[in-house]
Amino acid sequence: MHNYSTDSNEREKILYALAVLAVVAAWLLSRALLAAHLAVPWWFDAPSTMGFYGLFFKVFDNYVWVASVLHRTRIVKVPVITGEWRGYVTSSFDDQKRSRRVSVEIRQTWTRLTVLLSSELSHSFTLTAAIQVHAPEGIVLSYQYQNEPKPGAVQTMGMHIGSARLVLEDERCLTGYYYSGRGRQEYGQLFLQKAPPGTV
Repeated sequence: MHNYSTDSNEREKILYALAVLAVVAAWLLSRALLAAHLAVPWWFDAPSTMGFYGLFFKVFDNYVWVASVLHRTRIVKVPVITGEWRGYVTSSFDDQKRSRRVSVEIRQTWTRLTVLLSSELSHSFTLTAAIQVHAPEGIVLSYQYQNEPKPGAVQTMGMHIGSARLVLEDERCLTGYYYSGRGRQEYGQLFLQKAPPGTV
């Protein structure tokens, strides 16, 4: 997974809160050791403020941020879009006349993300991404991807770079458009719905 950007200001606030929590935790540990008359050996360093901060950040980044209470209270505004998505794309290659099925896997933490798309002819993965929570049309996922053809693809289909911009609707639908760069110069629409848990 790679880092992704966001226009939400939650990161600076939450990182500050984690730093304060780490200072408090380190102070409480030192007081507990003193109260118990325990001396830490020279070869063992008790968790420092930075150690607590690293631990708290990792736990929050991977697990805590998805808690529904944090989203309901708007402490975390970045949506949880991780999971399996199913849908179809249309392309200017055939004047949008044909819909091609695609499956998408989105892996996401609070700060990292990757979008993996697979179709009959190719697969792609993200290079960079951003989630806008204050876009005029709502929550928007934008990303740049690298597409690679599968062995059965037509000979004219080569590896290429492209971009996509998708709007999140009612937390279970992503719709938008994509276009490919030099070498393909195609564009089209992408429609995705989140698959129920356990769907293959």
